[in-house]
Amino acid sequence: MHKGLWITVLIAFALFFGLFLLSQIPVAITQDEVSTAVSDAIAETNAQVDEVEVEQLVAEKAAEKLEARQKRRLKFLVSAYFIIWLIFSLYALHLAKMQNQLHKRLEQLHDGLQRKE
Repeated sequence: MHKGLWITVLIAFALFFGLFLLSQIPVAITQDEVSTAVSDAIAETNAQVDEVEVEQLVAEKAAEKLEARQKRRLKFLVSAYFIIWLIFSLYALHLAKMQNQLHKRLEQLHDGLQRKE
């Protein structure tokens, strides 16, 4: 009985975790983050070009990089959340199994005492 619960918990965890990893995560990037990334990228370039054009191109690339970083961070956060709940669920199942074993042992002791009387 408990083995089936353990397997069910693991399958549910694997299913939700897999769906999470395969899903797209919407990420909002603020203008300040883009401006900071653009300024950093312009500071790294040594070429003399039209600054407006460079800023537009860099803004696109900076937004892509920032979104990728945000997605990765969010995936780590949710992954940790899933793992914590998996550990909690497995621990709760373990406690339930131990409680059933103690209950059975208590019944055996009670039956043994009744036989002696």
